[in-house]
Amino acid sequence: MKSNNKNLTQNRWHWLYKTGFFIILALPFLTWSPWFYPPDWGKAIVFRSVMAILLFLFLYQFLYQKDELNLPNIRKNKIAWGLAGLFLIYFVSSIFSVDPYFSFWGSPLRSGGFINFGLYILFAFLIFFVSKKEDWKKYINWSIFVGILVSLVAIIQYYGLLSTIFVKAVGRPSSTIGNPIFLGVYLLFLFFITLALSIKEYSSEHKQQKYLRLFYIFSVLLFFITILITSSRACYVGIVVGLIYFLLFYPKKIASLKILVVAILIFIAGFVTYSNTINKYPQFLEDNKIFQSVNSRASINAVLNDARFIAWKAGAAAALDKPVLGWGIENFYVGFDKHFFSEIGAEWWDRAHNIFIQTAGDAGLPALVIYLSIFIVAIWQLQKIKKNKESNENLIPLAIQTTLIAYLVANIFSIDCVPTFILFFFFIAYTMHLTYIPLDEEQNKKWPGSVSWYKPIIIFVAGLLLIIFLWQYTFIPFYVREQITEADSLTEQKQCDESLSILDKALENHSFLDVYARLRYINTLSECTGYYPENNLKYAKKGIVLMKEAVKIQPLYSRLWLFLGGFTTSIIDSSETDQETKNNLAKEAVGYFDKAEQLTPGHQLIIVKRMMLNLTLGDYQEVLKQSEKCISLGESYGECYWTKAIALIYLNQNEEADKNFELATAKFFPATENYYQAVRAYLTVGNYEKLINIYETLIKLHPEIADYHSSLAFTYYQLKEYDKAREEALNFAKLMPEAQNEVDEFLKLLP
Repeated sequence: MKSNNKNLTQNRWHWLYKTGFFIILALPFLTWSPWFYPPDWGKAIVFRSVMAILLFLFLYQFLYQKDELNLPNIRKNKIAWGLAGLFLIYFVSSIFSVDPYFSFWGSPLRSGGFINFGLYILFAFLIFFVSKKEDWKKYINWSIFVGILVSLVAIIQYYGLLSTIFVKAVGRPSSTIGNPIFLGVYLLFLFFITLALSIKEYSSEHKQQKYLRLFYIFSVLLFFITILITSSRACYVGIVVGLIYFLLFYPKKIASLKILVVAILIFIAGFVTYSNTINKYPQFLEDNKIFQSVNSRASINAVLNDARFIAWKAGAAAALDKPVLGWGIENFYVGFDKHFFSEIGAEWWDRAHNIFIQTAGDAGLPALVIYLSIFIVAIWQLQKIKKNKESNENLIPLAIQTTLIAYLVANIFSIDCVPTFILFFFFIAYTMHLTYIPLDEEQNKKWPGSVSWYKPIIIFVAGLLLIIFLWQYTFIPFYVREQITEADSLTEQKQCDESLSILDKALENHSFLDVYARLRYINTLSECTGYYPENNLKYAKKGIVLMKEAVKIQPLYSRLWLFLGGFTTSIIDSSETDQETKNNLAKEAVGYFDKAEQLTPGHQLIIVKRMMLNLTLGDYQEVLKQSEKCISLGESYGECYWTKAIALIYLNQNEEADKNFELATAKFFPATENYYQAVRAYLTVGNYEKLINIYETLIKLHPEIADYHSSLAFTYYQLKEYDKAREEALNFAKLMPEAQNEVDEFLKLLP
């Protein structure tokens, strides 16, 4: 193969490009609360800011210093054509999306959208265009170092070390990535390339590379351990498939490697059998956290009952609804909600957790074909260059092939995030570099400098767009998200007035976060209603205003209509307005629920909210009728039974109510969090005997909550059980000594 040296003329801005790429590759470790929350949000902001600046610089050089760029000829590069095709089809799909605005910008929850996705593709092209041959090893070593830092944080979280600095993980660590599955997939990208480098350096004759060998060996072990403690089945499958491929296609023909493959398969089969047949493990295994992490994900029943498999049915149906251009990136939820059914559970899904369904749903079946072709072509091109290399040099191409296969396998059960996108497109660019065959030096076209009248205009317009982009689509959203995080902190401290004041100011800064900011405001209102129920009416009225603004921007988001109906129900319930006004509000609420059900006909929560509206209106027979519809959609949804039971209380059918309460509890509906509904119903009909049972249950669960003792004392008083009323009043006084005067007044009422 000819020398792969594209940079015949020194690029004076090479250092700036290189710095930008190092920053981008370091983003997985970047986390800084509150500014970089959700975890992908800050990473995406920095990524697109750096990329915008680098692209502007590249445009300037392309117009004025093209000879320094020495752009490679990629007209016949199949990988480049695949990337260009992927960019184009996602762009067209976003334009013709069911919600183009959301397709382009997304939300901080996923930090997706075409703007980010398109920049990942441009990142692959840019790093390929401007990097020197010697840069790639530096990029890889830097990425490995960043991976080490990420892994160390995960281990610190997992074992609860340095508790004054790091928050101990509850179960599976997510490190700086934000999700244990994302963490595992991110490390899959680094594991095999590091493994190849460690083998290559170990077999090297250069003994001075001793520290580099130790660096790689340490990294491989660290990455492997961290993948294990993520407890991600998707990553387990990915790494096993990757290891088998790596060993089977190892450059040197070593018989023992095939034996090792068989040994790995036997070990996995034995471990799964052992895990699923043994009830009590030896003590040393019981005490081993890593064993427990892996063992917890080895259950065959858990795999077979995984919600992903059920949800894929709805996702596949959604993808087939729009097979040409899909629903548009970030709008998968619209199609998914349309085909939602109760067996999926109560969760709302915005991702398919399957890369094939996700890609087809986002941009259609042609996009899926292009996406898969990039993998096929990249693996095939790497296979071709392996024929012309010595066995030791084939390790890197093999490692990249393995990485792409492992990543694709893991993503059958997972979704992408900013760090995995960055490394995926980095490895695609690296594949382009390794498989690129340059022209002879004399054939490289020299680009003479020229002065054209349009060049300054292009640079001026591009510079203006850069400033607007960085301000309006980077800084302002970043500021708004920071304000939301500050408000969330105040809400946790029950400082609701201060929190809502900050959110009001945040809403004044309009950006593509307008809907997201309003949803976060709604979440704050819900929490504050729990703290200060006397403000329920005020919060509900504010919530309606916000949701009406939000549905104008994102009308296909069924949960916005559901929120509107819920807040309207709260106003009907809390307001002292006349009957005619309540009737008009009820009609509005029904319209909101109709719209939500039109978008998501299979979700039982919408039916439950309708039932709550009719409870508020006192139409208990209609609640019973709707409960049958709710149950017919799926018998496992406990809230259908619970809400039906509340209506039965108002109808004085207490025996039937008790049966439905038991059914709700058996179907894992959190009764203790919703007893207030039953309390209100029993108070209304004057059934104090049932109230006593509820309060006694609550006190057993939460003896430290003073209000339960107070309510139980009052209920005993109503039943003329004065001794028990006195006892509970005194218990209340112990927990709330500042309320002693009120307790004394109550005790005077007791004979």
